[in-house]
Formats: sequence, structure tokens, C-alpha cells
Amino acid sequence: MVTFVAIAVLLFVVLCVIAYRQAHRLTYSSQERRHKHYDSHPELAPTTVGQHYQLNAHPLSLVTADGLNLSAHYTPSRNGTAIILSHGYKMNSSEMIPIAALFAQHGYGVLLQDQRAHGMSAGEQISFGRDEWYDLEAAVNFLEHQIGITSIGLFGNSMGGALSLCYAARDSRIKAVIAQSPYASIGHSIKKGVKQFTGLPAFPFAPLVHFMAQRKLKINSNKIAPLNAIAKIHPRPVLLLMGGQDHYVEPQGIFALHHAAGDSAKLWYEHHLDHVEFYEKHPAEFERQVMTFYAHMLLNKIK
Repeated sequence: MVTFVAIAVLLFVVLCVIAYRQAHRLTYSSQERRHKHYDSHPELAPTTVGQHYQLNAHPLSLVTADGLNLSAHYTPSRNGTAIILSHGYKMNSSEMIPIAALFAQHGYGVLLQDQRAHGMSAGEQISFGRDEWYDLEAAVNFLEHQIGITSIGLFGNSMGGALSLCYAARDSRIKAVIAQSPYASIGHSIKKGVKQFTGLPAFPFAPLVHFMAQRKLKINSNKIAPLNAIAKIHPRPVLLLMGGQDHYVEPQGIFALHHAAGDSAKLWYEHHLDHVEFYEKHPAEFERQVMTFYAHMLLNKIK
């Protein structure tokens, strides 16, 4: 009996050590490694990708209220409105350039930024919303001082979509939000996240990694969950996009988000799509729905 208990305790300790290391890896992003990545792959830099999509974006640096320098690019508006685009987890602003170029073609100003601990921005800790709201605040403050900007919208992919929803809930300057493949909460999607980003089985590691990450970041993940924030955006409009074959985010969470958002939210759900695939798989319909949404909500044009 003693031997069995000892083996069980040892196994639990081993599992906890593995989970802690993975929690550290999931919440840490080496700035040096990110810079070296661009040095070895200059074709992936936002400026280079922007040129490919004929996006005339000017580089700039934004400083957050907590003192971090963020790498950003801005294309001025031709219609008095601007959209801040937020990329996904461990991606960078290059991910958003194809969509940003589409927005710019329709006259919108576009601001792309590398979130803290991503791309060329400062910081090495990913906190899933505890601190990232400072990044969006810096972007909004910048746009507010640009001549001719009368309204600001948000567009985010994956974690960037979740961050956009949470930020809009706290800042009334945001007039409309689109979130593509956002998670309802970290806890709700942790099983898929652990499997995709660590290669470990969801059981028993998902709850352990979730617990360790919260301890490491000193957060309660429920307090930074879009599901618990989205109702505060009402009556401002929200458009949610989700694919039913998403391998990174639990798709069913989008229905909880849609319900919590109230009657000012619209859901576009496609059962056959995977993670953030709407523009790639359905470019014409994406352009029609997204541009109609922003035109109505930001430009006050009748549908």
C-alpha cells in the first residue's frame, strides 16, 4: 500500500513539473528569438508583407501606459474611420495584413500592431488580457489624435479577437467589433489549446497547465474571459465569426458568446471552416459581410 501511494505521489509530482514547464512555455516569448526570426526570414516582416499586398503603411512606435514600446504600422483613413487589427497567439501583425489591405481599399484607416511579447514589440510575457489591454489603449489613443478620425472599430483573430471583445467592453470609444475565431474563455478552450500548442494529451494536462499558468500570471482566467465581458459592449454592435472545425478554439463557445452579447450581436457560423479561415475560404462573402457591417456601424450607411 505504501509503495502504491509513493508511486502515485511521484507520478503526480512528475505531471505537475511537466505542466509547469509547459505553462511557462505557453506564457513566455523570447524577444531575442523573435528578432532573430525576422533576421533569418526578412520576407515575413510586416513591411515586406505589406508591400506584397500593396498596403501603404507607415511604421511607428506606440508606448503603452505601463511603459512598453510596441511595433506598429498605420495607413491613414480616407473616410474618417479607422480599424485596429489584432493578431492571434504567438503570431504577429503580418497575419493581419491581407485583411488590413482589404479595409484600406475601402477607405478605412488601418492600424496594425504587434502585441506585447509578439513580433518586434517589447515584452516577453503573454498574459492573455491581463496586460494586453494597455496595447489596445495605446492604439486607440494614437488614432484619437489623428486628424479627421471620427470613429474607431476593432477586428481581431483568435486571441486578438478575444482581446478586442474584452477591450471594447471597457472603452466606449470603440464603436464596433468583429472577432474571428475568439475563445469564450481560456478554460473553455484549454483542452484544444494544450493539445495543439504542446502536443500533450488534454487529460490530465489541460487542467494542470491551466492551473499552473494562472498561478504563474497571478490571474483568475475567468476575470479576463470574453464571455464575462461581452455583455458590457451592448448596445454597440458585435460581429462574431466561427468555424465548426476549429482545431484551436472550442467552436461551441461562440454560441455562449453570442447569447451573452445580447441583441446587438450577429453571428456568422460556418460548420466546415477551421480556425480563422473566413477570408481565405470565402473572400467575396467575407468582404460583403464585413464591409457592410462596418459601413453601417462606423459610417452610418443604410444597408
